[in-house]
Amino acid sequence: MTSRPADRIEPEQSRIAINTTPTRSFGSALRAARRDRGLSLGQLAQLVNYSKSHLSRVETEGKAPTDMLARRCDEVLRTDGLLSGLVDAGRSGRRGPSLNQLPRAVPGLVGRASTMSALDRTLHLPGARRDSAECTVVVVDGQAGIGKTSTALNWAHSVARQFPDGVLFADLGGFGPGAPADTADVLRHFMASLGGQVDAEVPAEHLAARYRSLMTGRRVLIMLDNAADPGQVRPLLPAAGGCHVLVTSRDRLSGLVVRDGAERVTVPPMTKDEAVRLLEAVARPWFDRSAAPDIAQSCGYVPLALRVAAENIAGWHQSPFDGLGGGSDEATTLRTVLSWSYRKLAPAAANALQRLAVTGGETVSPATAADLLGTGVNEAHALLDALAEIHLLHQVAPGAYRLDQLTAAFSAELNETRPLRPAPDGFHSQVRRLPDSRAPQPPVRNQDGVLGDTALTFQNQR
Repeated sequence: MTSRPADRIEPEQSRIAINTTPTRSFGSALRAARRDRGLSLGQLAQLVNYSKSHLSRVETEGKAPTDMLARRCDEVLRTDGLLSGLVDAGRSGRRGPSLNQLPRAVPGLVGRASTMSALDRTLHLPGARRDSAECTVVVVDGQAGIGKTSTALNWAHSVARQFPDGVLFADLGGFGPGAPADTADVLRHFMASLGGQVDAEVPAEHLAARYRSLMTGRRVLIMLDNAADPGQVRPLLPAAGGCHVLVTSRDRLSGLVVRDGAERVTVPPMTKDEAVRLLEAVARPWFDRSAAPDIAQSCGYVPLALRVAAENIAGWHQSPFDGLGGGSDEATTLRTVLSWSYRKLAPAAANALQRLAVTGGETVSPATAADLLGTGVNEAHALLDALAEIHLLHQVAPGAYRLDQLTAAFSAELNETRPLRPAPDGFHSQVRRLPDSRAPQPPVRNQDGVLGDTALTFQNQR
């Protein structure tokens, strides 16, 4: 009930309040935006999960705002990142890195507050858990089209100032139309960027050693986007303490977590409210809010599918949309990006994905899958885990897996072009006796979606 007054205030009104505030300080801008939203200090404190006394000191300039607080206030007050901008502007005398290879971040991140907070915690862990002599590695994983790259890029830009020795970026091409990037080429690119000597004849393992030496004593942020597997990433990990490596992939990269001590931040589908906001932002003025919940559900709350659907509404809104395709550019559809994951599968796993289409999104146990696949239970379990590793299948509980609706639709399409034998008798009744696949799932750490030009954001929605 505390958010009702805010719902009647448009983001533009908060923006006007900030832009016309005489002092341009963070505290006064926060106070003006809060009052324009009709919120008391106590109400805002509840919404941003900070104490009232803390916010009072920030508003009265008695305490400096943090990046996390500014970001949370931007989201709650819908000030389009202006408060975060004031935090940056207030850091007089603090310059950003001279080397910054990050691509442009698409502005207007929708939601994802918990994702950004989780990433913040990997940089500022409480207590003494993080050894300053260690390099921090963070895996940002999630299904195709969920917005891993856009989330990671927005966060990386927000913390780039904390890495005075530079920010490196490489698209590893793990899932895409071409071959993955060669690790040796990426090493040479990084070393040249840092001013090191690069010899084209040096083998990759020796290049990796030189790269680690070059990174000694430096505080650098490294973003490795769209990684194929842990083996592609490991040579690119510096040993230097103070460095921070952000790796995005639709593969869970479990080897990096187990062997290299990486942290994991998984990007989930958007919430219903976030999905509606994204549709509204892209499709307006043709947006029919009454139809939004059905459209969002048909898109599985996946940002890429939502953006394509919204573009359909804005451009040729009479055209049908199935969640997988839409538009004239097939390279920007969820069907295409899912096909990149499918091509990575071993034949047995690809076969399993097609056969699981008959489950209709219900949960499946390894024993039930074994009957469907014609394998032993252990082999079926391994195949289910292989699909879950690259987010083509969701493990909703120990021993229970399911396809999301869009991946199930993609799998059904595969069956039309590559017919398989029918499911065995009694399979569907076995599926229905399993735990409800739509039961609440364990909590995850993030939420997300991106506003901006569709053509610019596709590469960030992988």
